[in-house]
Amino acid sequence: MTEEKCPQLVDYFVVAGLDPVGAWKPLDEDGKTSSSSSSSSSSSGRAVESVTDLAVIARGLGEEVPEGFTCIERTLGGHSAELSAGIINNPHLYLCYRRGRDKPPILDLGVLYEGKEQLKPGWFVIETTPYSRSASLSSGGGPTAHRVFLMYRRALDSQGLHTLGVTDIALLLPGKAEVAPHTFCRVDKNLNTGMWGPALYVCFKRAVAKANALLYEA
Repeated sequence: MTEEKCPQLVDYFVVAGLDPVGAWKPLDEDGKTSSSSSSSSSSSGRAVESVTDLAVIARGLGEEVPEGFTCIERTLGGHSAELSAGIINNPHLYLCYRRGRDKPPILDLGVLYEGKEQLKPGWFVIETTPYSRSASLSSGGGPTAHRVFLMYRRALDSQGLHTLGVTDIALLLPGKAEVAPHTFCRVDKNLNTGMWGPALYVCFKRAVAKANALLYEA
């Protein structure tokens, strides 16, 4: 009879610099001890999970934030982060994101002016909401008007563990004296190309993508 063996995870496991008889405490994914509920933690210096999914929702049409996603409701200065202020029949569009490690991280964010530029290889356009409605940030009704979409570029599976992925996303209103933090990259394309509403820009921060790891507190 052949003996069944469990799948092997690693060839070797080495613990260096820790007291072998010490009381080790396993950490959760946030870097906190699993038995601790306090806000003081050693996680402040740990990497944040990368953004893996983006969505645009139309709250004015009854769409809800998808499960596991975070909705960006406010700009950096605390103003409304509504994406569609320049549309006449405003569907009240908002940007949502999800962090995780189940997919390759998102590397870049961009804005596509449809009809004025070609989509570059490797980029994906957010054309619809999760409810299959248009995710265009402009009405595109006039003869010279164009539709505006958010787009992103994702890492390849073969890019390894040390990929710089997007970890934070923010929206800003230059007309309200809001500027991108020094660690953020601003996409220099106005999301609001309509006749009404303020200029709105998206910015994002990159960091090394967090890989699966075994964490212990010494």
